[in-house]
Amino acid sequence: MSIFNRISTSSFVNKDLISYLTGNVIFNQLIRFYKAISLRIYRFGNILRYLQALKKRWLTYSPLFLASTLKAFSINKKSNNSLSKTSRGFTLPELIVTVCVLAILAVIATPPIIKQLTRMEAKRIRYALTTAIATAKAESYIRRQNLIVCLADLQGRCNKNNDKAILLFFDINDNKNFDENVDELLDKQRLAPRYSRLQLRAGNRHYIKFWGDSGKPRGFFGHIKYCPTSSYNQSMYQISFNQVGIVKYKPSQAHPTGC
Repeated sequence: MSIFNRISTSSFVNKDLISYLTGNVIFNQLIRFYKAISLRIYRFGNILRYLQALKKRWLTYSPLFLASTLKAFSINKKSNNSLSKTSRGFTLPELIVTVCVLAILAVIATPPIIKQLTRMEAKRIRYALTTAIATAKAESYIRRQNLIVCLADLQGRCNKNNDKAILLFFDINDNKNFDENVDELLDKQRLAPRYSRLQLRAGNRHYIKFWGDSGKPRGFFGHIKYCPTSSYNQSMYQISFNQVGIVKYKPSQAHPTGC
């Protein structure tokens, strides 16, 4: 039961009191409603003031923001243009200067490099010749067969002035030359000097013969001469051998080669 019904059913309350209380309750409800409406209006007013302030700031700072954006875009565009210009390659003067500098460096560095190559070649051929003669002496005695050593070209033709290779072979047909289909090739070492030439001096022969009964070049003695063909090559020597098969290295300072 509501308050109004309870009041109206009471016997001791008159009609004036009921009307008073009823009007008071309605008034309180109106006050509450007004306060709620006022709060909402206040909050809405705050929102309006916030929007007005935001609009004012936008109108103030938007031209500056737009100007800074355009400025940054123009700077970026200029940097891209400068990069595209610098990445196009060398100009003709730059290319000429670069080529000249490289040529000067090549001229300066070439002599020491060639001298080092000539020294390496002289050592390589020296060890190849001494090893070949020592191997021929040992193999001829072990196999009890006559063995021929000669300077040859790339096709295997023996000649005392050839310097492409050194051959060690068993001369089966005894013609003092290497025949591929007849003779037995023991070893072939490539020489092919670039800064020198080789010469075999063993009397009037173009070969060295090691006898199978003793392993010695009996009746053969002489040397293989290493002579430079380049001005950068200062190495000159002889690889000599005697009739008992002793091999010696003789540099030009101790034994003139006559190159």
